[in-house]
Amino acid sequence: MTTVEPVPATWLSRRERGTIAGLHLALGLATVLGRTGMKPVVRLIALWYRLFDRAAVAGSRSWLTRIHGRPPGYWEVYRHIRVFVQVTLDRVFLLQNKTRGLVFARTGTEHLERQLATGRGAVLLGAHLGSYDAMRASGAALDLPISVLGYFENARMINALFDALNPGMAARVIHMGGDPVGAVTRVLGRIEAGEFVGMFGDRVGLNDRVVRAPFFGAEASFAAGPFLLASLLRCPIFLVFGLYRDPDRYELHCERFVERVQLPRGRRDEALAGYAARYAERLEAYARKAPDNWFNWFDFWGRS
Repeated sequence: MTTVEPVPATWLSRRERGTIAGLHLALGLATVLGRTGMKPVVRLIALWYRLFDRAAVAGSRSWLTRIHGRPPGYWEVYRHIRVFVQVTLDRVFLLQNKTRGLVFARTGTEHLERQLATGRGAVLLGAHLGSYDAMRASGAALDLPISVLGYFENARMINALFDALNPGMAARVIHMGGDPVGAVTRVLGRIEAGEFVGMFGDRVGLNDRVVRAPFFGAEASFAAGPFLLASLLRCPIFLVFGLYRDPDRYELHCERFVERVQLPRGRRDEALAGYAARYAERLEAYARKAPDNWFNWFDFWGRS
C-alpha cells in the first residue's frame, strides 16, 4: 500500500558531523599519503566513531543483529564503520579519477551499453549499499552519461568539498530539494537525451509517497518515487550496486529490473507494492552478499 508519510528524523534531518576544517584536513592527508598511506588514518577515524558516535553504533548494532540473528561483537561494529569510512574516503579518489590500486569487477555492464545504443535513457536504481560513486566512475570509464537525483540537504559541507574535487561532476547531480518540479523536468530532459539517471529507493524524502514491503523478515518503507517517475518517463529501470571488498576491490553489479513500469488505473497501489517488493527482495539479496556495506545508520524498520 502506498502512503505519504513525514520524513523520519532518522536521516534527512540529521546533519553531517564534523567541520569543514576537518574535512579539508582529511582531503589534504589523502592527497599527500594516497590511498595506501591513509589506511591507518581510516582505522583511527573508524575507532573514534566506534567509541563516541552513539547513533552510528546503535544503527550498526540494529542492522547487524537483524542480519546475523544475534547481537554483534565490539569489533564487528567497528568493521562495519571502518568499511563506511573507507568507501567514503574512496570517493575522494574516484571523483579525481585516481583509481590506481583499485580493482573493479563488472557484472552486467553490457545491459547499459546495449541500452545506450538504443538512444533511450533509463533509471539506474540503487541504494545506500556500497559505493554508488564506484558505479558512476565505471560508467564514466565506459562513456555512459550518468546523473544522480536525490536529497543532499543534510550533507552540504561534504558534497561541496566533493564538488570542488570534480566541478564537472556537480552538473551531474540533480537536487530534489526545494524545487521538485524543476528536478523532474531536468530528469525528463536527460532521459529524453538518452542518458541515465541514478536514484535511490531505500530512503524516503519529505512528503514522499511510501511503499511498505517485506525486508529481512519485517516490513520497511521504500520510496515509490523511482517507480512513479520511470512510469512517467516510460523508460526502463536497471538495478545497480557497487559492493566494496577489502582491501581494494569493488564488485559492480547491474541487472535489468523492468523494461516499462506499468501502473494500471484501479490497481496503481497494488502495482507499486509489487515493484517495491521486487526491489526489496533484490536489495536484500545484495545486502546479504556484503552486510558491512549497508550505510543506513538509523532504524530502517522504524517510522520515527
